[in-house]
Amino acid sequence: MLFSLHVTRHLVVFATFMLMCFPAGATSSVDLASLKQSGDLSGEILGLRFLLDPRQTLTVDELRKLPDQQFSVLRKRDVNQRFQRGDYWLKTSVHNASNASITWVLRHPMPITDYVDYWVFTNGALITHATGGDRTLVPDRQIPHRIASVRHTSEAGQVSELYIRLRNKQLSPMHLVFALSDEVTFLRKMANDQLLMGVLYGIPCALVVYALCAWLINGSRGSVIYAGYVLAIMGSWMGINGQLAEYVFVGRPDIANFMLVVFFLLATIANCMFVREFLQTRQFMPRFDKYFVGVILLAIAGIVLRTLGLQVAVIQVTIALLFTHAIAPVVAILALRGRAVFARWYLVAQLVYNAALIIGIAGIRLAELSYENYFFYCQLAFIAELVLLGVAQQDRVRILQRKKSAFEQKYNTALELNNAELAKQLEQRTCQLREAQQRTEFLAAVKTTTGRIANGEFSVRLSPGESPELAELASNVNLMAESLSSLEGARKRWIADISHELRIPLFSLLCETEALLDGVRTINKRAIASIHEEVMRLSRLVSDLHEVALSYLRPLPCTFTSWQLDALLTKKTREYVRYAQEKGLRFSLDMPPAVLSVKWDKGRFEQLLDNLVQNSISYTDAPGEVALSVKAGLQRVYITLQDTLPGIAPADARHLFEPLYRADIARSRRAGGSGLGLSICQAIVHAHRGNITAEPSPMGGLAIRIDLPPSSDKT
Repeated sequence: MLFSLHVTRHLVVFATFMLMCFPAGATSSVDLASLKQSGDLSGEILGLRFLLDPRQTLTVDELRKLPDQQFSVLRKRDVNQRFQRGDYWLKTSVHNASNASITWVLRHPMPITDYVDYWVFTNGALITHATGGDRTLVPDRQIPHRIASVRHTSEAGQVSELYIRLRNKQLSPMHLVFALSDEVTFLRKMANDQLLMGVLYGIPCALVVYALCAWLINGSRGSVIYAGYVLAIMGSWMGINGQLAEYVFVGRPDIANFMLVVFFLLATIANCMFVREFLQTRQFMPRFDKYFVGVILLAIAGIVLRTLGLQVAVIQVTIALLFTHAIAPVVAILALRGRAVFARWYLVAQLVYNAALIIGIAGIRLAELSYENYFFYCQLAFIAELVLLGVAQQDRVRILQRKKSAFEQKYNTALELNNAELAKQLEQRTCQLREAQQRTEFLAAVKTTTGRIANGEFSVRLSPGESPELAELASNVNLMAESLSSLEGARKRWIADISHELRIPLFSLLCETEALLDGVRTINKRAIASIHEEVMRLSRLVSDLHEVALSYLRPLPCTFTSWQLDALLTKKTREYVRYAQEKGLRFSLDMPPAVLSVKWDKGRFEQLLDNLVQNSISYTDAPGEVALSVKAGLQRVYITLQDTLPGIAPADARHLFEPLYRADIARSRRAGGSGLGLSICQAIVHAHRGNITAEPSPMGGLAIRIDLPPSSDKT
């Protein structure tokens, strides 16, 4: 809605300007009484006539003598014909037809004119001579308002002749636009203009402060470029308004003119930089980005050339570069394709700027458009452009802040997750470090404990670790210590038992031989038989010890042959029955009726059976029973030997196959034997790749269970 009102206002102004350009008859005199009614006279109403002085030799006195026919009437078509290098003389006259004096001011507000001279004659006498123009020192001007002006007071009924010379040394164009006002209107216009200038400069200054604050807060590079663009536009306005020469470079109009062009070029540079930063042409539109880079380089070259003294060419290049703003809407349209939502404000701003520029240029070229009015509305358009660009910048900042907030939220979420993961890893590493420290301490304890065990301290034990692995290792070390302690005890006990077992036959031999030597007994067959019996007993004991010792070093040597187990068992049963009957016991055999062929060492197996059966018969109370059973499986042969009371404790059953071990009940019986038979039986079974165990028997005594493969030959 605001945009539509703004455009409508410009259209109304343009229509007013066109109405001002309707043809009017040129007169040779201006009636000052009309100033009280209209307040301002311009265009053909001034009755201006012009003459070209190509040689630049005419003086004002010579000009006054020339006939009117040599002058051409300044009409509408001549106003904007862009007079250039040379001297142009204009003349008219003013008539005060009123009854009171009127002080009037004639001004030439258009820029880019080197020198302007005014001569006022009354009754043939020179009354006023004033100078102005871009190259005229400000102190020499009669009224230092903008460019050039002259003030004069016409008495009642007085007619004054007015002559004007416009001189350009350069090819810069001159626009023949003049305005005549009474002094009160002129001063009021000056005050209004100054107030309006304050407003027009205040808005850009506020935008500069806003942009710099945005840069300080957000660190946005585009805000700094935007502030530079606004400052360059303000410098351009000050140069066009003549305020650079009037307030800044006082007495140096050449520097003011130089800075006017420089500010225009700086505005072009800042605009292109702002477009590149704001629309991100480097990323999204590289071709347009190269175009803007070229414009920036060309503007920099223009500043250098202007510094070297070139003016007209640089001015023409500057005017051409100002139209680079027109390419910005095209870039904005391309940028609107989903990549930059804020570009819509930039598009509107550039449309406002270009509309004002086109309307102004068309108005000046096609109509007697007042430069002051044109410039006023151009300034409003520039301010609208700057405000819209500021809105666009703020819109972009808002979108960037939104993206920044989303990114920060995402970053904070990721950071929290990362911190949680790091905390978890730290806790894991701490636990691992604690476990490593515990392992180190535990290994040191293991080292100390195993060292003490190696030195013979078998009673030492290791405290279990906190982890299952360390606890298992501690248990294994303690079991090793316990086993070593048991082995050491067994070794000592075995030595003691062997010594005891060897002393009995040796003591018997000693007694027999001493009795023979002392003559207590006579040497006869009976005495020799007794000595022979003790020697045989000692020989069997030594032979058993030798076999047990060899079984610890290597498997018992066996010769495996194929034979029938059922035939051997049948044969041995008769022998075992007779031996059991002598002890008051019963012996039974449970064997499958089928032929059972095996590949074992027959002699060793007979030794195994003899030892087991004789041991069982020897330790079973009468009346009792000894039962032998044989079962053939698919892959194994199972042999079980059981007897009746007395029984055996489970703890003693685990040690029966240890050399020289006897259960307490057996020791009390003293049934004889060396205590090595079961150890030899275990060695025979292991040599046949079998297993042998002892446990309490359901019959009340001891049960020996053996399982053997049918063929024990490894080949």
